Amino acid sequence: MKTTIKSILTAILFIATFNSYAQKTGELIKLKTYNKVIKAEFLTESNDSLIKFLAPNIIYRINKINGDSIQLKALNFKKGSEKGNYYNDKIYYVSKSDFDQSYEEYIPDDKLSVGLLTLPFKARPQDDFSFDTEFNLSTTLNWNFAKIYNSKVNLQAGAGIGSVNLNSSNASGIEDGKAQDVATLNFFGGLMLEYKKVQAGFYVGVDQINNQSEYNWMHNGNLWFGFGIGFNVFKISLGEKDNQ
Repeated sequence: MKTTIKSILTAILFIATFNSYAQKTGELIKLKTYNKVIKAEFLTESNDSLIKFLAPNIIYRINKINGDSIQLKALNFKKGSEKGNYYNDKIYYVSKSDFDQSYEEYIPDDKLSVGLLTLPFKARPQDDFSFDTEFNLSTTLNWNFAKIYNSKVNLQAGAGIGSVNLNSSNASGIEDGKAQDVATLNFFGGLMLEYKKVQAGFYVGVDQINNQSEYNWMHNGNLWFGFGIGFNVFKISLGEKDNQ
């Protein structure tokens, strides 16, 4: 009985894994290597320019999946361009075995996304660039507005929470030996450069605490500068595609 249950669970896991990586009709993909064209079909009668190999780094849509071949249709290029003459209004057939070894799913870059950010330190210029390393966690709105070579340039704005240690050296009204941690609200903006999934950003912001009559934090509402390096482990998109 245990062997039967184990076999069923293994089969279910295999099917789920296979389905999650299988190609789907209508899916957008890119080729990582050249794929030899088996045959082609014209969608218009006036276009007769053909190629023998489909090039990589072009966006294709899977038109149909056959037993041993895949029908691919490139997204249209500008009419009259060289690539447009070869790819517009044509469906190309390639070997399924070659295709399986060279394709990758294409996910378009979103202009807007949201994320989480924590900065390892903040430099405060008001006090000869003193550095704070207290806890902070913020949400960010990210706008991908440019590219430099293969890197994305992002403008970010955000807000969050953190903490700061008040003591006799940075706040009036705090006695020696009676330091206390208080919550802060963070507001900031900055630029972030992303290459593949590695990110580096420079930020400027302010921290606000609820200053009380018994203490007055010297950096309340003043500018700070921060720098951070991170790795993109997930992405929350504001786009319309279901697979984002």
